[in-house]
This record gives sequence, structure tokens and C-alpha cells, in this order.
Amino acid sequence: MADAKRIMFLSSCVRGGGAGWSMYYLLKHLDRSRIDPVVVVPERGIFDERFDELGLRVETPPWLPHRVRQLRFSTDTKLTQGASIAINLARMARLVPELAHMIRRERIELVYANNMMVKPLGALAAQLSGVPCVLHVRNIHEKPAAVRFYGAVAKLPAVERIISNSTASAVPYRLAADDKVVVVYNGVDLSEYDTSKLSLGAFRRAHGLEGKTIVGYTGNLIPRKGLEPLVRAAAKLLPSRPDLAFVALGRTPVGQAEDWGANYQALATELGIADRFLFPGFVSDVRSAVADFDVLALPSFQEPFGRSIIEAMALSVPVVASDVGGIPEIITDGRDGLLAAPGDVDDLARALARIVDDASLRMSIAKAGRARVEEAFDVAKLTERMQQLLLDVAA
Repeated sequence: MADAKRIMFLSSCVRGGGAGWSMYYLLKHLDRSRIDPVVVVPERGIFDERFDELGLRVETPPWLPHRVRQLRFSTDTKLTQGASIAINLARMARLVPELAHMIRRERIELVYANNMMVKPLGALAAQLSGVPCVLHVRNIHEKPAAVRFYGAVAKLPAVERIISNSTASAVPYRLAADDKVVVVYNGVDLSEYDTSKLSLGAFRRAHGLEGKTIVGYTGNLIPRKGLEPLVRAAAKLLPSRPDLAFVALGRTPVGQAEDWGANYQALATELGIADRFLFPGFVSDVRSAVADFDVLALPSFQEPFGRSIIEAMALSVPVVASDVGGIPEIITDGRDGLLAAPGDVDDLARALARIVDDASLRMSIAKAGRARVEEAFDVAKLTERMQQLLLDVAA
């Protein structure tokens, strides 16, 4: 790899979530004769064995937190939350010169910052080291303070390219540095979404769901993802549909002020549906579980892209999702998925009832969804574009 460009891939997402998986698949499909990656993460996390399989060099600096709000104490109070934020910010400040030292020591030619928390770290370290930086945008910034802060990061001279995972997530960055912004969608590794290679039925058997019509969710258990509207919509549908069940796979991520997963389970109990709305917990590889779903639901209030959508479509599982953010860039309502108004419990229940009650509609949408993924979200094709963007900046 003498002629390969050495690129630092900086990320804090190694415990699940779309950003971490998207970077993993980028690394998997890179041409290693052209790019020599050095991965920098807080820990190897759920990608430990996968990183080894790819033969990647992985650095885990002690000062890199998972999240700014990552709790640093055994007790969870407002005081310990505030103190944890202060500790994490101090660690991040200390990390910047260490990253700059690593960039110079390892002769890094480009810094790639994979997610929101590491953008300022990667950009500042690149600026100090005199190398270019690429930011990958996977969030929608709506609060004015966040728009200003990340706009200032985008304007740094070291930041030469900003890759957004949707037109929706690109909006605030176009206001700050329009000439740097390009949209490249997230992709799915179609070779890993072959249902003939998955343990079909295992998830159903493990949770007593044989013969049920399953509406499933996968992802972080947080308010933005619309779990409360989903539980309330389920309460409208379940009494008249004895063969219907709901499942939410995931956990409350590090740094949340509340245990949202426990809150949603309590709501299901309050509404009398706890025995038919299951919360099995976190699963690092959800493919076999999703393949057992009859419908995937993603009723987000805000969504930059929606990786779980294209994963379900790749498995020929029809999707009901919110008409918000980057989701309409994936789904055409009524053709390759169904859309509902975000936060509207009645509209979500209507869309779910429509697809749950119509097997032929599920089949047609599933077929169209798989075709849509093959056409627009094949990660092998998208990585070719990503790789060229990185090489152009590193040249």
C-alpha cells in the first residue's frame, strides 16, 4: 500500500446506530490499495470482530468519549450529569492536540469525521496539523446554537468537503459553506441481506411470536424516534387484531437524561398492551429479527436519513415511516413504503392498519422496496463515489 492515501477515520459510534454501521460498510468496501485507513474510536465496541476481519488498524485514545453527555459517575443526578458534561468536554479539549500529534506521527493525509460529536475534534486537529478534513453529516441541526456552531466548524479552512447523508441534513451546512457540500446517501451491503443466509423464524420462536403479524422497530429508544406515538398507535390497533404484535428492538443510548426504554415499557403497561408490545432489548445484529418482521415502523419526529428503512427494504420487509427529514428521499408513499405525519398517532395507526390488514399490499411494497434499494442504496456503488471524494480531497 505504498501509494495508498493514509486516512484517519474518526468516530464515536461503536455501540450501535446508523452512523457506526455506515462507516463500517464504507471501510469494508474501500479499495485498500488506494486508501490505508487508521480507525480512531472510543472502544472497538460491537465492531470488534468485524474490524479484525477487515484487518484494520484501530486506535482507542482514552480521552475520546462516546457522547458529550456520557455519565462519568455511578449515580445519575442533575449534578452528576452536569459534572459529566464538563469532564467530557475537558477530555475532548485534551484529545485535539493528541489527535494532531497522531496525524503528524502517522503521516495522515486526510481526517474523516464520521459523526456529529467528532466533527469539531477532527476539524480542529486537522487544522492544527495542516491536513484537510472531510465532515460526514448524519444529523439535522435545528436549534440556532447548533446551526451556528457547526456552521463555524464547516467554515474552517481545513474542512474541504462536507458529505451529507440526505438533502435534508445538508440544509444548515449549505447556509454556511454551500460550495463544500455534496449529498451521498447511506447504503446497504446487499451481500449481507440475503435472507437465504439468515436464521429465519428464530426470532419468532424465541419470543413466542409464531403465527403473529409483527410490526417491528429497531434503533435507539429515544423520543426523536417516535416510540411514544408508536406505542399509542399500537393500543388503537391491537384490541381488534388478536394476531398482531409489536416489537421494539434497541436500548436507551449512553448520555440520555432519562431511561426512555423504561418509560415506553411503562406506557405500554399503562395502556394495557405490555404482553403484545415487546421490548426484547439491544441486538447487535438485527438482520434475522427484521427478516421475521411483517412490517418495519420508523415513526420519527426528526430523521436525517433512516438507515433501518433501507435495511428492512433490502430484506423485502415493507416500511411505514414518518414523512419527515430524509425519509421521503427514500420512500415514495404508496409505492415502496407508506408515510405518516410525524407525531400524529391517528395517521400512524391508519397507515399501519392499511398495511397490516392487506397482505397483497405488503407483498407489492416489499418487492418495490427491494428494487429501490438495489437501484439507489447499494453500498458497493456508493462507496466508489465516497472513495473518489476522499481521494480528491487527499490529493
